[in-house]
Amino acid sequence: MGTHYFAQICMNGHLITSTYRSISSSHRKYCSKCGALTIVQCPDCNTYIPGDYKSDWGTLELSDPMTSVPAYCHGCGNPYPWTKSALESATLMINDDENLNESEKQEFCESLPDLLVESPTPKTKLAVSRFKKFVGKSAKYTADGIKDIFVDVTSEVIKKSLFPDA
Repeated sequence: MGTHYFAQICMNGHLITSTYRSISSSHRKYCSKCGALTIVQCPDCNTYIPGDYKSDWGTLELSDPMTSVPAYCHGCGNPYPWTKSALESATLMINDDENLNESEKQEFCESLPDLLVESPTPKTKLAVSRFKKFVGKSAKYTADGIKDIFVDVTSEVIKKSLFPDA
């Protein structure tokens, strides 16, 4: 039958454990990397954050161990706190940039959520195109800040589109 575990993740998106359930020694109230409170459930709908699955057949794994944190809750579809924080920070940086006009800022900000999906959607290519266009026009401090945020929170597939040299 196997065991489904939950993930424990801090509010800033650091994975604490992907085997939260009965292994109490791995439970942490606060993150040792940043000090933020940790959660095992979506703050909006209380659905547990899925973690690893371990089979009853010893070493046979039916799924890969969790290596990245999800951006959106599978129970309600809302962004997790670390996703909200990344979007809010990026939006503030974009809105502070004097090299972009208001229309460009709005387009850039509207595209950001489409970069934080696990698998590309039809809107992802447009979002990648806008990201490259507007990062190229923005001030260096904005471009560097946005890149730092998105290199940490985008999926590997989208990261390759945004940062082909990384």
